[in-house]
Amino acid sequence: MHEPEHLVIRPPSEARSLLVRTIRGCNWNRCNFCGIYDFFDTPFSERGLEEVLKDIDTLADRYGDIFRTAFLGDANPLHLPTEFLTAVLRHLRKTFPGLERVTSYARASSLAKKTGDELKAIRHAGLDRVHVGMESGSDAVLRLQKKGTSQAQLIEAGKKTMASGMELSYYFLLGLGGQELWEDHVKGSALVLNAVKPHFVRVRRLWIHPMSRLMEKIRTGEFSEQTPEGTVVELRDLIAGLEPSPMFFTCDHANNYIQVHGRIDEHRDDMLRLIDTFLALPEGQRQEHYRAVPSVI
Repeated sequence: MHEPEHLVIRPPSEARSLLVRTIRGCNWNRCNFCGIYDFFDTPFSERGLEEVLKDIDTLADRYGDIFRTAFLGDANPLHLPTEFLTAVLRHLRKTFPGLERVTSYARASSLAKKTGDELKAIRHAGLDRVHVGMESGSDAVLRLQKKGTSQAQLIEAGKKTMASGMELSYYFLLGLGGQELWEDHVKGSALVLNAVKPHFVRVRRLWIHPMSRLMEKIRTGEFSEQTPEGTVVELRDLIAGLEPSPMFFTCDHANNYIQVHGRIDEHRDDMLRLIDTFLALPEGQRQEHYRAVPSVI
């Protein structure tokens, strides 16, 4: 019996989604802070179209039309040819007619390479949302972490995606600039977010795997890890630097020290007030809180 391939990772917001693997691993896979596909021994390769379509058919036979959301993996399905993606999306929507949302990860570099018409075709075929690891809007931080994109490309890709009609989630990684570049990290990220105004900003705190390339930079003194309180200050300064817009800002991961959520144009002051209230607590109480929050990927 045919067994569909499984994903390595998905966003927390896709916990109840049908998971469809369209590509294996990450076509970039050089970011110093990541390496997740190395840890899971998943080298990059492209799947055949018939393989993916067969997976979809098998999933339908196994589960029926019970899912309301679906997620395409692994790291960057938008690297694939537009014709491949539209064929997968049309078959997925036909096979699972009850789907209300289909999403995927995407690299900004891949989105930037697609034409506006290609992105609109992908949207029309059924992709509703892309999750993009912006991580930082600072060119200095992006170069340090070998992210393979730039501030200008993040803005270009974001605007093009928004114009296609797809929803856009940009991820921000607290602590990615370390203690040396944290101010540029926050300032550059606010600049990108204000220029693009994505539908969602999702916040994570940097977690450094002991076997990652970034851990080696810590050992050699090339990178100084941000302090727990430093990441809270980064969070506050980023929110303070955002212009009013309907974008939804959320700390939707267990490793965040502070959980704030809300639309920037309606809830920014409330989020800032919550963070300031925490920072005004006695130092011992704050440190105890930091120790209690797990460090997870």
